[in-house]
Amino acid sequence: MPYIRGLYKNLFIKIFSKTYFITMKKVLLALFVFSFFYTNAQSTYEQVHSLFQAKCTGACHAGALPSGNLDLSGTTANVYNRLVNVTPTNPSAATSGYKRVVPGYPYRSLLMKKVNHGLDPMNDLIAAEGNGMPNTGDTLAKEEIELIRQWIIWGAKDTGVAYNASLIHDYYANPVNAETTAPLSPLQEGRQGYQVKFGPVFLEPQGEFEFFQVYDPHLSAGVEITELHSKLPTESHHWALRSITPAGATAMGVAPVAGANFNTQILVYQYTKFMAIWQFTDELVLPAGTAHFQNPSDPLLLNLHMHNYSATNILAASAYLNVYTQPMGSGAIEMKTGLASYGGQNPFALNIPNTGTPYTLQNVVTSPGETRYFWNIQSHTHQWGKDFDMFKRNSDGSKGEQIYEGYYNENYSFNQGYYDYAHPAVRTFEPMMEVNMDSGLIVEATWLNNGPANIPFALTTAGEMFVTYFSYTNQLPSALEVKKINGEGTAIAISPNPGKDFFRVNYTLHKPAYTVVELYNAIGAKVKNIFAGAQTEGYQNLAIDISKDGLAAGVYFVNISIDGNRTTQRLVVNQ
Repeated sequence: MPYIRGLYKNLFIKIFSKTYFITMKKVLLALFVFSFFYTNAQSTYEQVHSLFQAKCTGACHAGALPSGNLDLSGTTANVYNRLVNVTPTNPSAATSGYKRVVPGYPYRSLLMKKVNHGLDPMNDLIAAEGNGMPNTGDTLAKEEIELIRQWIIWGAKDTGVAYNASLIHDYYANPVNAETTAPLSPLQEGRQGYQVKFGPVFLEPQGEFEFFQVYDPHLSAGVEITELHSKLPTESHHWALRSITPAGATAMGVAPVAGANFNTQILVYQYTKFMAIWQFTDELVLPAGTAHFQNPSDPLLLNLHMHNYSATNILAASAYLNVYTQPMGSGAIEMKTGLASYGGQNPFALNIPNTGTPYTLQNVVTSPGETRYFWNIQSHTHQWGKDFDMFKRNSDGSKGEQIYEGYYNENYSFNQGYYDYAHPAVRTFEPMMEVNMDSGLIVEATWLNNGPANIPFALTTAGEMFVTYFSYTNQLPSALEVKKINGEGTAIAISPNPGKDFFRVNYTLHKPAYTVVELYNAIGAKVKNIFAGAQTEGYQNLAIDISKDGLAAGVYFVNISIDGNRTTQRLVVNQ
């Protein structure tokens, strides 16, 4: 692939150039020191095994009849083989598909649930899963529970050091920056979907990392993703979601993989499909009639980039994602998400000179023969970024209408007068914006480098990036049929339609209005008041939960009145 060859070519040039020679000497020395201590240190699993011998084998997990038929005494090899990917004897846990330990998945590891004791409130035992362990007076300290959790997160390997033990020891001695609090999951909300958690991964003061990790939701069939709700720390630089092929997932493995490794980035470009990115906690509710498509064989690839801005405190970095779904074939058209980066196949073309004056580069994004209906667009630079603008491109190559101003705030509601690279604006188009990609878009970014040297492309914030993210469809969904209300074109949509239990009514008000939304059955009798009240200008999102109201399957009608102007949409509820 040209991109891969270009990466290796430029990486080779940089590594062996005079500019990078001293840096590489330092890297090699650090690798030597790390290798020495890695070889001579006790492995993470050996620490876990020692903990079991001290706290778990005395009264419960040893002898002829150990609790749960789990004998934790014996050699490291014996205990490992009794734990990893072994089905537990507890019927409830076995029915849920848990193993005693599932590498990479604390939430599917009954051992982790047994020792959790509130460390992660979302991973405590339910009654049918029995008692916690140890259930004697010799309980585990939080740092010891974290040892087991980190061992599982990092792949539950029987050799090697999975994490920095001293970092975690120092964190639990002074846990100032607590983990991100989990939101309610789709299941807890009574909706279809699942929750994903990344981490925690511990980060030293002023430290930075980017990790990728495969997450397999174990889908029995394909789904359409209609909403994606993120929750992440304020220190997050970005939190991104992709789907990955089975071959890519195998190549990545189950443990977190460093994003600053170019081999990792090559795997990402080879095997993944981009879905969404967040710089801050946000709820992405896709336009009615659209969805991301997820195949049952393709896991997700999580990507968290963190920067700990504290000079003194260790950060426990974790992030959550709620994925709301409907069955594949519910009638949605596919929402696509992509990115365009400066330099194309050669990202090292990006270089910001240290002129001390604003420096602007332009990137043209085209796709001949394609029409796109853009739902949202957003920008991405690192710390030297000062502005980011996008324009429709005229057929003669000149700038047309400006569609993105980097000075806007996070949700693009007002011009704040400056560009915030850490929390750049996300502009959403309601209705979606049509663009003839023969002409395409012009994207401009501006930087200011007052430093002693040029700033090259880099995967961390030590260097720079110039990336545009966008979500779009190649056709308008039929759900976005325009209804004329009060002389304005208002897109009123119900999704999914047909559906089963949970529906959304979406529309945009062009000015404040008094709105009444009601549900009628097939013979014209009103069965539910959905909403009545004043609404502000802008996008509206109402919910209809058929299951909670005990309504039968069949045909219904949603009646919408906006300032007295009425329209009706047909709703089909399946069994």
